Amino acid sequence: MIAEALESIIIFVIILGFCGAFLDGSLGMGYGLLSPILIALGLEPLVVVPMLLLSQMTTGFSVTIFHALYKNVDLSSRKTEDIKSTILFIITGSIGMTIAVFLATILTEEFVMLYIAIIIIIAGLLMLPNIQFTFSWKRMYILSGIGSFNKAISGGGYGPVMTIGQITSGRDARESVAVTDFSEAFLSGYGFILYVIFESFSERVLLTIELGIIMIISGLIATPIGALFTKKLDKKKAKKIIGFLSISIGIFTLIRFFLII
Repeated sequence: MIAEALESIIIFVIILGFCGAFLDGSLGMGYGLLSPILIALGLEPLVVVPMLLLSQMTTGFSVTIFHALYKNVDLSSRKTEDIKSTILFIITGSIGMTIAVFLATILTEEFVMLYIAIIIIIAGLLMLPNIQFTFSWKRMYILSGIGSFNKAISGGGYGPVMTIGQITSGRDARESVAVTDFSEAFLSGYGFILYVIFESFSERVLLTIELGIIMIISGLIATPIGALFTKKLDKKKAKKIIGFLSISIGIFTLIRFFLII
């Protein structure tokens, strides 16, 4: 019975890994949806979050290669705005991640879900009307810290904040998705290392790594497809698609919050 249950979980992980990598690679968000689903399958949060960080690090770097090949992002020089944005998001995001890993074993799952749901729904709502903010690096730094905190504490919540934050500040949708994926890859790796260093793992470390590898393999198949989808995105439709997806992720998280309280 245990073997059959584990086999079923592995099949789900393969499917979820592909779907999560496709959504994240094409729209800059969606990987965080996997967290509540995997927890609902019976996996511990301290297995799920490090597993998602490990897998998204790999798929994030992979999809960035295809974003560059499809010219969704300009990584040709350290002086390009895309490279500068990525570096700055990584630096400020590392602060948010470090704080989150320290709090991961203290904050309750209910609090985390409610917080993430509210943040993501608000971000999605900002995408639907034609709201445009003046670009500000200071605002981007703050958003990077918040998004990275979300990522390290729940496995998701970075993509919606950063993708939407950039688009509503006037950046192109395709560039915003690609830069979010690139910076998220670095930050996911950093978050995973923090979990290892501070021993915030569940005792089932081997299971975390094994399932992470399975998600990496299925996710790598999806990355070129996701990047190609980004290339084909219509600029006007992209904002609405990303906005509705963000709101859907938030509502999904909110429903789960009310089911467990």
